[in-house]
Amino acid sequence: MSPPIEPINTDFRDGEEDPTKPLLPSGQSHSVKPKLQRQITLLGGVALTVSTVIGSGIFVSPNGIVKEVNSVGVALLIWLGCGLVACAASLCICELGCAIPSAGGIYSFILRIYGKLPAFMFIWTFDLVSNPAGLAIIHLTLAKYLLVIFVSDPPEWAEKLCAACFMISLCMVNCYGVKFMTSVQTCLMFFKLIAILVIVVAGSIYLGQGHHENIEGFFTNETVTPTSITFAFYSGLWAYNGWDALFHAGEEMDDPARTLPTAIKLGMAIVVSAYLLANTAYMSLLTPSQIIGAKAVAEAAVSVSLGKVFGNIIIPLFVALSCMGASTGSIFMIGRQVFAAAREGHFPRFLSLLHPKRNTPIPALIFPCVIAVTLLFLPTSSIESLIQLSQFTMWIFYGACFAGIFVLRIREPELPRPYRTWLIVPGILTLLSLYLLVTPFIQRPVASTVVIAVVLTSIPVYFLVIHKSCFAEKKLNSLSDLFVNGAHHLCCGVS
Repeated sequence: MSPPIEPINTDFRDGEEDPTKPLLPSGQSHSVKPKLQRQITLLGGVALTVSTVIGSGIFVSPNGIVKEVNSVGVALLIWLGCGLVACAASLCICELGCAIPSAGGIYSFILRIYGKLPAFMFIWTFDLVSNPAGLAIIHLTLAKYLLVIFVSDPPEWAEKLCAACFMISLCMVNCYGVKFMTSVQTCLMFFKLIAILVIVVAGSIYLGQGHHENIEGFFTNETVTPTSITFAFYSGLWAYNGWDALFHAGEEMDDPARTLPTAIKLGMAIVVSAYLLANTAYMSLLTPSQIIGAKAVAEAAVSVSLGKVFGNIIIPLFVALSCMGASTGSIFMIGRQVFAAAREGHFPRFLSLLHPKRNTPIPALIFPCVIAVTLLFLPTSSIESLIQLSQFTMWIFYGACFAGIFVLRIREPELPRPYRTWLIVPGILTLLSLYLLVTPFIQRPVASTVVIAVVLTSIPVYFLVIHKSCFAEKKLNSLSDLFVNGAHHLCCGVS
């Protein structure tokens, strides 16, 4: 039976320090904000990084870069360049992650450096629209590649039903416990690496048979321009999305000053190596035009060397497993952002409830999944458009974090920094962020303006709904009252 519910105050004034009693698991003081427990080891951190970054993209659609540059050699250089940028960015942000080991990742860093309004702008843009849309796409891909093993052309309703079921199941994996989730991620990480190994073996066998025609003229191309390289970089950086996943677990890492940098270095080294090997295999098995025209590059490539059994059954199964890992990591990451935002009063306070035994933020994990399941009923093209339109705004906040390293070094020189980055690295990355933001405005001004307008809508919402002087605060708090008791039952009544 669930414990009795005490009358609680559900006001979520901006920056309020006193959380309500049911927000805290047993054994924690009610005078502090709810905190997560340190349960993620070095192996768990590596698995979380690898499984979140390596999703379906490397198997299904690595053709975006080739489409932009139409050159095997330039495409591989861009994959390497994007990998180096992702590694540099992760090690750069690692200074903030070790100095501010809090749940929420980028959100928590922006909150500490720039304050509440910029942090709310971040959470508004990504946790209400972009991230749930990404979850919907991941699960649709998972469902498609799992069902295609049994049915050649599964109906759309079956794909969406299967996607919703898997989303609920993987959300439950996260709700069950952090140790269980990291164990699942470790298993899925090895499945992903086996899939990459199969692709590399297929390419090696094909080259060993004397087929070198696809890799001849590595840098033969007349159409590469600065603009095409920029948009190719966008495609590559999208494939590396999730490099910041581990920073959302700063509050849960075992000895974050030691394990966080090591896990980031090992995880990103594995990811970059896997991407380069897989793409080299693709480009040895297929011509650039075949890569561009393929609906699923991994299937087409492996079928050339190992036959259709591997291409049509084994690879789709591995793609589905890879999507499971990416989804599990994404739910973990988004859930921690929602939890951190609710803890600061930027979302209703009941979303910061923790299960008293499992110490997992169950309402915060369920919240983005509810939005994502709702988005499944939109046309797939509409969901993809949401992601594409909001992707480049991520570099606004990444750039803000890179520049924030300088701000924090000047403003808080005595802040303990177990890991320090060379200042030239955030300087270069800040300039790169500006470049990646300016280019879309030159080439696609209307779409870019729409995205910025969506981000700016968070400002009136913040002052009307979140800020302590807002006129709508009491109404919204009474709405929160309708949910908080049920959420308390969910967190404290489920064993």
